[in-house]
Amino acid sequence: MGNKSAKKDAVRLKAQQMRQAQERADRRTRIIVISVVTVVVLAVVASVAYVILRQRAIVEEARNVDPASVLGDYADGRPIVVGPNGVGQADPSLPTLTEYFDYSCHACADTDAAVGAQLTQWAAEGRYNIEIQSVTTVGMEYQKAATSASLVVAQKDPDHWTAFHHALLAYFRSQFQASNGAVVQDLEASWRQVKTIASETGVPQGVVDTFPLNASDDYLKASTAAWQGTNVAGRGSSLGTPEFVKDHARMIPLTSAAELQQAIDHAFTPGADGSSSQSGAQQDTAAQSGTQQEDAAAEE
Repeated sequence: MGNKSAKKDAVRLKAQQMRQAQERADRRTRIIVISVVTVVVLAVVASVAYVILRQRAIVEEARNVDPASVLGDYADGRPIVVGPNGVGQADPSLPTLTEYFDYSCHACADTDAAVGAQLTQWAAEGRYNIEIQSVTTVGMEYQKAATSASLVVAQKDPDHWTAFHHALLAYFRSQFQASNGAVVQDLEASWRQVKTIASETGVPQGVVDTFPLNASDDYLKASTAAWQGTNVAGRGSSLGTPEFVKDHARMIPLTSAAELQQAIDHAFTPGADGSSSQSGAQQDTAAQSGTQQEDAAAEE
């Protein structure tokens, strides 16, 4: 009996030791699992935090820019010129068509959708230089981000500027038609969308990464003031966009997109309005020459 009792006690003790060993192993496993999960969670949290902080740093970097450095020659409020030699290169022998517009103006976006590509194509073909002049009439946040980016692309990637410009207006048109102001009324959201549009139209990422949130405040003040102060025949007492002007002197009426295209076609057809389509500079030279001849005759 004693031997049997001792054997049972030994078996129970062994079983207890095995249970305790298993419990210790289970605890170690739980600790390891919890530790691994904790490390993974902390790593994920750290990664997310890094991404968020990095994104905020990028936004702040884009926000805190020197407009004069970003805009270069355009800092004074001048328009972007498209001519037969490309973007930013006017041909002084040609007349000039100026388009005043706002990237957040739905009438501007509608007009560009209808005739914008044709107007820039005519400029590329050498019928005229077209000055694309952003001014403030509506002034949503999208106008600031779009104008800033447009001026950057005109300098750094002029070959893609025309497509980018039309795409910017097309996007605003889509949002206006959908009655969706979530992006176009928010500066940071507009900036992100403008970057997406640029990438989709072929602007290199290295250029897209330099887009400021807004470097256009002073630019738009200067361009709008110059527009308002220009004496244009046929303008009337009120200003609005889009506005089209020939040789900085005469407004081309806008009644419909089709009629506008016809009017511009007519205005820049040599001899169609009773005069040649010589540039404003050539006209000034001719006038100056005539004045000099009159002065010489008077002296005689």
